[in-house]
Amino acid sequence: MKNKKKLLVLSVFVVLAIIFSFVYVVAVGNHYTLHTNTFLGTEQLPRLKIKLSDDSVVRMADARMENGELVVVFEALNPGKTTVNISFELEDGFVPLHERTFEVNGFHTLFDHTDGVISFNGFQFVVYAALFVLFAVQFMTLWMFSDCWKRGDFSYPMVACGGIGIYNLVLFAYLLYRMLTSYIDSVGILISVVTETGRLLLFGLTPVMLVISVLLAVSNIRLMRNEGKRPVNTLGIIFAALWFIGMVLTLGTNDSIMLLDISYPKTVWLIMIYVIAYFECMFLSTVACTYLSTKYLPPFDRDYIIILGCGIRKDGGLTPLLKGRVDSAVAFEKKQYEQTGKHAVFVPSGGQGADEVMSESEAMKNYLLSIGIPQEQIILENKSENTMQNMQFSKKVIEEHGGEIKDRKIAFATTNYHVFRGYILARKNGFEAKGISAKTKSYFYFNAFLREFIGLLVDQKWYHIVYIMLIVALIVTLNLVR
Repeated sequence: MKNKKKLLVLSVFVVLAIIFSFVYVVAVGNHYTLHTNTFLGTEQLPRLKIKLSDDSVVRMADARMENGELVVVFEALNPGKTTVNISFELEDGFVPLHERTFEVNGFHTLFDHTDGVISFNGFQFVVYAALFVLFAVQFMTLWMFSDCWKRGDFSYPMVACGGIGIYNLVLFAYLLYRMLTSYIDSVGILISVVTETGRLLLFGLTPVMLVISVLLAVSNIRLMRNEGKRPVNTLGIIFAALWFIGMVLTLGTNDSIMLLDISYPKTVWLIMIYVIAYFECMFLSTVACTYLSTKYLPPFDRDYIIILGCGIRKDGGLTPLLKGRVDSAVAFEKKQYEQTGKHAVFVPSGGQGADEVMSESEAMKNYLLSIGIPQEQIILENKSENTMQNMQFSKKVIEEHGGEIKDRKIAFATTNYHVFRGYILARKNGFEAKGISAKTKSYFYFNAFLREFIGLLVDQKWYHIVYIMLIVALIVTLNLVR
């Protein structure tokens, strides 16, 4: 099932859950069972006095003792708002309970929003429906993620599925835990569960993010020592510093930062927690997708294998990095031929740099010929200057050689840290291709996770901006309701 169909099925589940919740609340909401939390140690109902500020809005329908607790049932009469004062008789007179505020809406649903805590009959069904929706979301995101993995469809939507799945799993587990250990009987308690989840997620991921941040910083130090102090080689150190600052800003209570003793509104604190947790989920999902893309083995049915170029030696020979890419492509093609009897055509891709004696594609062709690959099994793409152009121009030469690329099965060979980006750029150029991974030094690998994460943020920036705005709006709204 395609991901669009899965999303459609999920949307249907969500809509049905909302509709059933609404219908159920309307059906049972004209009565409200008030658990007074007053325990009298007896099952004998005392004499009650009920005082309403407007007796045309609600009336008392029933009163009883349940396990020693006084329970009063009210019935909605007409839309409106009223205060309710309940008192019960003891030996020395009537004892008043806390004044309550009831409101009846146009559907004759009776709400108790005393002290801003909203409750109504059927609320437990709403909680169960929310749990069902979270389970459906978790199941669907896991299904979509695993389906992308199995099909070799490594993409930014796959990253999004993983990130949403991480957060949703924590929310689902925590809501289930609260339902099993306590009674969620008001909107306020449900909102507290949602807001607490962000904090649980953020600090629950702290050990993992700490390890990753340290690895990124250490790998960047090695990268700068071996490859030079270029800005791109410091991304891991910058990330680790920003993550540490973010954690410092969210430590403490609702009102102040623990380390700096700076006070600010609870809403701001929650927004920072959720935004940081959101980016952490997306980063961890990017790490997972980048890693899985290097372990995926394409089907042995490829028609063409694009070999992505990089720098060559001054004498026109291949650097170890580029040789690794070519060797991985040749090893895959050899195994494909052994298993299926089908040869693939190699497409060395790369132009000639200002300081290079020949194009990268020509250097790769010479190497392929030297190891026994026949001339007719090689077509060159010798104009590209970057990975985007590798894919763009290789598509053109493949179509000139073998017709429409949509009718051809394509693979590309590149270094492991670069495979995920290859998937993204092939798709941007309008064709599907499967990645063949070549090994490289470990200090390149960690920086690649971060580069792909930054690529995700830049490529899908408007989605992330909208999502963050929704987070801000949700937190502000929940705090106003609460």
